[in-house]
Amino acid sequence: MSTHAGLSITPNKQQALSVKNQLLLLSLPANKRTRILKTLGRHERALARKRIRQQTTVDGTPMAGRADGKKAKMLKRMGRTLEPFVKNANRLELKHKAALTGRIAALHQDGGVEQMSASRMARIHGTPDHNAPCSRSQAKALSAEGYKVRKSKGTGYRRATISEIVATLSQGQAGVILRAMRDKPSKTRWPIPVKARPFLGDTTPNVQRELVKIIDHINSKRG
Repeated sequence: MSTHAGLSITPNKQQALSVKNQLLLLSLPANKRTRILKTLGRHERALARKRIRQQTTVDGTPMAGRADGKKAKMLKRMGRTLEPFVKNANRLELKHKAALTGRIAALHQDGGVEQMSASRMARIHGTPDHNAPCSRSQAKALSAEGYKVRKSKGTGYRRATISEIVATLSQGQAGVILRAMRDKPSKTRWPIPVKARPFLGDTTPNVQRELVKIIDHINSKRG
């Protein structure tokens, strides 16, 4: 059972069915086998969506949070586009229609490193307006680095407030100052570590129990 770009299940005696039920499944017509695997796929999709809602992984542990510490849920859209596909009436694939969505889901499923670039950031968030007022996040970052302004009376400098930074600097100026204070050159590409958040998958006993239940239900309606 693979859980890289999606969930793949090929029922066989080693993996998902006993010999008896494997023979029973093979004896069914192709359209009925397809119905069984589609039903299994919808069941597994419901489990994946439930994990995303509850922010838990396949083994029931809490899902890794956002790197920036924000409480917004992870993978909110990943469950919406999951679709069950059946190949040759004997293989179930639960995956995303769009290849890009599948790659993003696989990265979160297994963890890894995402390569970000300035051009990609611009496509995602739009080209920043360097003449626009400094954002509060930039102002907070400058304040944390110790950005100072001249004292209104006397000589010397004092630490600037966030509201003063927003009122006096543009986004472009804030970015240049922040990079200089951090002594970091402007980057065109940088890696972003992504923690594993496995939301897709199932154990062999669970798959076997669900398949047997589906087979019994469909066979009860035979004829």
